[in-house]
Amino acid sequence: MAKRIKKTSYIRCRGGSPLLEGIDRASLPKDCSAILKLYPDGISKCRYGCLGGGSCEAACHLAAIKVEGGGPPVVDSAKCVGCGLCLRVCPQNLIEIILPEYNIQPKCSNRDLGKTAREACENSCIACKICEKACPAGAISVADGKPVIDPAKCICCGMCAVKCPRGVIRDSHGIMTAD
Repeated sequence: MAKRIKKTSYIRCRGGSPLLEGIDRASLPKDCSAILKLYPDGISKCRYGCLGGGSCEAACHLAAIKVEGGGPPVVDSAKCVGCGLCLRVCPQNLIEIILPEYNIQPKCSNRDLGKTAREACENSCIACKICEKACPAGAISVADGKPVIDPAKCICCGMCAVKCPRGVIRDSHGIMTAD
């Protein structure tokens, strides 16, 4: 019998975008799809970010994902089995299932560029492409305003994470960060 390959969920948002004026987090539904129906352009300055409703937490049968203070969620990779239930309920498409050995990952899904992205969120990618230039394996590119890593090429050296001026590219285990 083949051994099952361990996978884990990864959240492609670090938070840091202020709520839009007039939005009270306490009065929002505890369901991200319901929040998005009420606010189709999102609830914060970054319209691509986590809504913080907790749909992913509610979907996880293993209590491997937690949303505190309005998100973004935190995944306990020791508990997570990569089943994808959280991924299926995220209306912002911020969750991806990854292999733990591909630990260098972008933590932003903003598609805006430069100044617009910077103004929307203190943790957003600004599409400067420094990560592309720093990668010795040619494994990273900026597409649609955000970094994309090709796991087949990535050697997990972390140069992209070290050079990222906004701390967007991170070690998914929390070991190597730019902050």
